[in-house]
Parts: sequence; structure tokens; C-alpha cells
Amino acid sequence: MLKNFNSLIPTRFWSPFGKRHRLGRSKLKRNRFGARARHGLAPVEMALTLPLLMGFVAALVAFGYAASWKIRSEVVARNVGWRNRHPRWAHWQAYPAEWPTSGTFDRHGAASLNDLAQFSVTEAPIIRGPISQVNVNSNILNLSRDVTQSGAQIRRTPPLLPRLGEISYDTSHQYLDDFFTHSEMGISNSSRRIPRIYELDLDFVRDSAPVLLAVSAIENNPMRQLLIALDQDPEFIAWRGGAPDFHPRVSTRNYELDVDWVREQRVESLLSSIERLPKTMARSTIGLYREQIDESEPPLSDAAIAELERKIQELEDYLGRLDDRAGGQ
Repeated sequence: MLKNFNSLIPTRFWSPFGKRHRLGRSKLKRNRFGARARHGLAPVEMALTLPLLMGFVAALVAFGYAASWKIRSEVVARNVGWRNRHPRWAHWQAYPAEWPTSGTFDRHGAASLNDLAQFSVTEAPIIRGPISQVNVNSNILNLSRDVTQSGAQIRRTPPLLPRLGEISYDTSHQYLDDFFTHSEMGISNSSRRIPRIYELDLDFVRDSAPVLLAVSAIENNPMRQLLIALDQDPEFIAWRGGAPDFHPRVSTRNYELDVDWVREQRVESLLSSIERLPKTMARSTIGLYREQIDESEPPLSDAAIAELERKIQELEDYLGRLDDRAGGQ
């Protein structure tokens, strides 16, 4: 009898509003996609995920903040060094723009350049040359001889995550500050560079046949004694204590790579100075003889003065012949 009891209980009834309801287990409403509706869970999910989201955003801000100050410290370190390197002569202690007063910076010499620690300029073929027995003076051609290091230091606290602690940077920048001028290299501007730059050991070439032939040709040159007047004239040395140097030379300043420019500005002027050399030497010798006549103490004898006047007349006649030859050409 109980088996049919459920059939006696009505499962449907009419409401006063004309709608029919069914008794029994209620079912969750489904949306148009077939998923069950979850009313009231969105605020809970947001409350659970919002701290994670805010922590992620705070970490991004802290990372960007640290990266920006790292870049700024590197810029200040470079600026402090390079704004005082030739040809810039700004006061390096002037405070960089937008650099906080809590930050510091410095500029000082460094022992060596880290980027060139494994490089030896003295072993480069262009410096050493083809002769293996020649040693290069490493002190003069040392790239790290005048290394300058500039730096910037800063300590900052992240704005959103102060518990992470302070962010500190000690950035350094190295650069070469040597132009290898004669004064920086300790070489006189009027002396030869090669004996100072290269440690020459000529024992292996002194006895070689080409060198012996060259030395013999210079020593046995029949015109060698005539060339003494160019820079070792005994008359000038006896009177003035030194002889003028009449060797024609080419200017070594303001050179260009253009061959035509070198020919017009340097070679032609050298040839012109060579053509003027006889007149230059003759006039200088005439001036020497006249100084001896006018300034000798005690005064010269009449015979010595007559001899000097004869030499002066010969030189003046020589100058006249040079002028006539130049006019005839």
C-alpha cells in the first residue's frame, strides 16, 4: 500500500496567479550557453585574486623603477667623464640635471682598461712591423696608460614595495684620455720618434751586406764634404758658436689625403725652397762676413778686411749670375 502512496500526493498545483508549479527538487537555471548560473561568486573570486593582481602590478612598478634608475646612473657616469674630455672642458663637478642630491658621482684615474686587458698593442703587426727582432716600447704605446674612470652612486626605495629594501647602484665607466702627443709620450717635439718608440737592436743588421754597402756609399761620397755647409759650416761655428740649418724641409702640419693637394701645397713649396737655397746661403754668408768686419774685437787688420770684402764681392757676383739665369728662363 505504501508503494502507491507517492502517487496520491499531487505534484502540480495552480497558483493564484495562473501559473502551474511542480513540486520536487529545484533545478539551477541555465544560461543560453548551457552553463549553470553562479550568482554571488564573482565578488568572492575578485576578493581572492585582487591581492595577487595588486602584488603583480606593484612588482612591475618596482622593476621599472629600479631599471629606470639604473639607466639614469649609467647616463650620469658617462656624462661626468665625457663632458670633461678634450675638446670638451666643462666643469665635471657641476651637478648633473635631474640628479637627486642624495646621489653622488666621481671622476678619477683607473689602473687599467678592462676591455683592453687581453689586447697588447705592441704585438699588433701595424705597430711591430716586418722585423721580428725589433721590440716596441710598451710604456709609450700603452693604451691603458691614461685611463679615466667616472662613476655615479645612488640609493632609492621602491615606491610600492618599501619592504623590499633600498635599491643601490654604483655604476662606473672607463674611457681613454690619452692622445699620444709628444708631451704625453715624453718625447721632444724636435727629436726622432723611432729611437724612443722602438728598442732597436741593430747588431743583426750591422754586418749585413746591404747595410755595409750603404754605409760605404755615404762615407765615400765625393760630394760629402760639400754638404757640410748645409748645417755644419765651420765659419759660422767659429763666429756664432753654431751653424744655421739650411736643409729644405716639408711642413708637417695640416695634411690632406688628396694627392693633388699634397703636390700643390707641399711638394711645389719644397721644390721652390730648394731653388732658393743658393741665394739663401749666399746672403747668409755675406751677412756673416759683414758682421766680422763691423763687430770684431779687436778690429781686424786691413789685410783680413780686404780678404772678407773680396769674398763678399764674389758672393754678390754669384747672386747676380743667379738672377740673370732666372731672368733668362
